[in-house]
Amino acid sequence: MTILIFLIVGILVMGITQLFKTPDWFNSAFIVLTLFIVVNIATTKILNLKTEIKTFWGFKKIYFLPIGILVGGLIVVSPNLAGILTGMTKFSELKLDTTFTLSSIAVTLAIVAWEELWFRGIFLNYCNRNLSVINISITIGLLFMLVHLLNPDINLLKTGPTLFFAGAFLTIVYFYFKTIWLPIGLHFGNNYLTLQSNLDKHWFLGNEGYFGAIILAILFLIFTKLTLKNINDKQVESNSGYS
Repeated sequence: MTILIFLIVGILVMGITQLFKTPDWFNSAFIVLTLFIVVNIATTKILNLKTEIKTFWGFKKIYFLPIGILVGGLIVVSPNLAGILTGMTKFSELKLDTTFTLSSIAVTLAIVAWEELWFRGIFLNYCNRNLSVINISITIGLLFMLVHLLNPDINLLKTGPTLFFAGAFLTIVYFYFKTIWLPIGLHFGNNYLTLQSNLDKHWFLGNEGYFGAIILAILFLIFTKLTLKNINDKQVESNSGYS
């Protein structure tokens, strides 16, 4: 229920943003980000999550941001690398589809950050008091996929698996590494560092192909296994403490 409430709050935030009239030079993404920061701070006070926000939002773990950007970039270009290895495309046919300007970096980072504060908001830590990390990750994955139904240009038959596993993967690493900075980095790397090639429309290796979904599914399953191992180790340690 808490997850659904926060999803609705996020939609309301998006609606409220439309009420602001901004000059052409100012991107509304910064307003959305500001509102989501306010919502998360309010959530922290209402649900008494001060310890959690210090741990998960702490700047001591900001080094996860560049790591996430690098890994996110590798994930998004992995279909192109597979295309090169299989001979379906050539390195000379690849083109970096990124404009490296301060404004483009700032806007992309703002968009990625508010999306993460919406779907990986501090409210998830409250949900974790009653739900397992894996259940939360799967739920967020489903909601992240379904919320894209609001975009009529998206075909969920093509992008659904990728959206689901992206949402689930980002959520499980949020809990595993106990930081928001890694999901932000992964998301930024995925959105910003993209390549164009003759495979863009390919059903398997294209931008909306299933190869990316498979990579994300594998990563999600790996961290699911690691999460279960951590839970089991803690149970063993707890039981040994009573013996």
